[in-house]
Amino acid sequence: MLTFKKVRFKNFGSFGNTFTEIDLDRHNTVLVSGKNGHGKSFALLDSITFGLFGRPFRKVNIPQLTNSVNQKDCVVEVEFTTPKHSYKVVRGLQPKILEIYKDGDLLPQNAKAKDYQRLLEEQIVRMNYKSFMQIVILGSSSFVPFMQLSSIDRREVIEDILDIKIFSVMNSLLKVKTSQLKENLNEVENKINIAKEKIDLQKGHVKNLESKSQESLDKNKTKLQSLIRDGTDKQSKISQISEEVQTIQKRLPDKEQFLTSLKGIEKAESTVESDLKRLNKDITFYTSNTSCPSCKQDIDESFRQNILEDKQNEKINLDERLAQIDQLIKETSDRIESITEKEEEIRSQESLILEQKSMMKSLYSQIQYIEQEISDLESNRDNIEEEKNKLQEFCDDHHESVNEKDSLLNQKYNYDVVHDLLKDAGIKSKIIKYYLPIINKLINKHLSSMNFFANFTLDEEFNETIKSRHRDTFSYMSFSEGEKLRIDLALILSWREIAKLKNSASCNLLILDEVFDSSLDAMGTDDLMKLLDDLSLNTNIFVISHKSDQLADKFSNYLVFEKKNNFSRIK
Repeated sequence: MLTFKKVRFKNFGSFGNTFTEIDLDRHNTVLVSGKNGHGKSFALLDSITFGLFGRPFRKVNIPQLTNSVNQKDCVVEVEFTTPKHSYKVVRGLQPKILEIYKDGDLLPQNAKAKDYQRLLEEQIVRMNYKSFMQIVILGSSSFVPFMQLSSIDRREVIEDILDIKIFSVMNSLLKVKTSQLKENLNEVENKINIAKEKIDLQKGHVKNLESKSQESLDKNKTKLQSLIRDGTDKQSKISQISEEVQTIQKRLPDKEQFLTSLKGIEKAESTVESDLKRLNKDITFYTSNTSCPSCKQDIDESFRQNILEDKQNEKINLDERLAQIDQLIKETSDRIESITEKEEEIRSQESLILEQKSMMKSLYSQIQYIEQEISDLESNRDNIEEEKNKLQEFCDDHHESVNEKDSLLNQKYNYDVVHDLLKDAGIKSKIIKYYLPIINKLINKHLSSMNFFANFTLDEEFNETIKSRHRDTFSYMSFSEGEKLRIDLALILSWREIAKLKNSASCNLLILDEVFDSSLDAMGTDDLMKLLDDLSLNTNIFVISHKSDQLADKFSNYLVFEKKNNFSRIK
């Protein structure tokens, strides 16, 4: 059984930088009150769930848990004991902290945070968040009643309570072992197949040796000679092509020289074209104008004609020069193109050489293989016994692998049997089926104590059947909020009794959040208080309520939360 001792926190929610501490086992019944927003839920609900599971009870974003004024050093500490050990869980934000102390010593933190959390839930607390919510807390804000959980979540809660999740863990481990076993089976099957192939090959080899297969030997020698001839031909071809390439390379002019020459010619062409452009402009001017456009004076006709004649003659010379340059450019470009074609031819020949060399390499590999095969055939004629011994070794390996396979198949059969036992429809189902009558009896007992007279039954899929005294059938969702609350309370009390009986997820702590403030009438309030009084002998009950004036005298202790200077505190 878990006995929660205290919870301490600072910079958590609306609480400031000084630790606030709440004793969880000093009083049997504690009434918790205060105005909305004064920190009741942060202090009791969110702090404990965050400390244990890293998430708050209510739908509050994790960053919002840190006090908005101080904005750092948010810390929650939860202390509890088991029959053998004492524990303290320290969890913080900004900086992020998760520490677990056992009997005052910090547990090693060399595992991943997720594995560290799993250790806390599975081996220490023995509850996950969902189970904790169903066993410890009955609330109105973020509480999801058992009857509104999915069938998967219902099963998870029941498995925690009945302490049968170990079968799920075992099944998970079994799946890993089964997966490894399948790999081993595949591996040994491959070994068997390889052994068979070796045996078949070795049998053929021995048979070949025993028959002294000269035919095979002659065939390989003939093939070898053919390969050697092919290799000689290809080597000759490589030499021939190499000579051709060298001849072409020797006769090949310097391409860069022609490219440089072409650039110079093209530059000269550009200069002539520029001169022609200027000359044509001058000819056009003197042809079109008999007077100066600027000063309006007449240009002497004789002068104008002389200039035009000179310009025309100069143009003729430039045109001739340009034609020569164009011819030179063409000749140079043709030479460059010719060189490029030769270079491409060289590259093609070189590629052919590489292709022939690759084929030569392949031929040499084949030659080596055939030579080795011939050598083996010749040398192993007198080693038949040795090869027979090898054959026997292969047969022994095959036999050993077959025996190993049989052993693995037998192991797989056992795993399959165990898997059938561990799956949901196996042992767990039988245990659940065994406890269902007890669970249903407890639920109906608690319902009767709250004057809720109906027969409530859960089946093996945890679906409810609710029948009145008149045999009318109802569902959970068909009842009023007050009636639903009675069912929820009956369920949580039943889970606690079963957990205590199984010594699984039992604990001293029960928190009721605004249960008295919701849909209970006066009779329902009295019934609930009687029930809490009976429970309080072995349970520390915290009731969060706004009805402090009506309930204060009914509790052994009273906690009031208030706000001062925007920080929450215990009054």
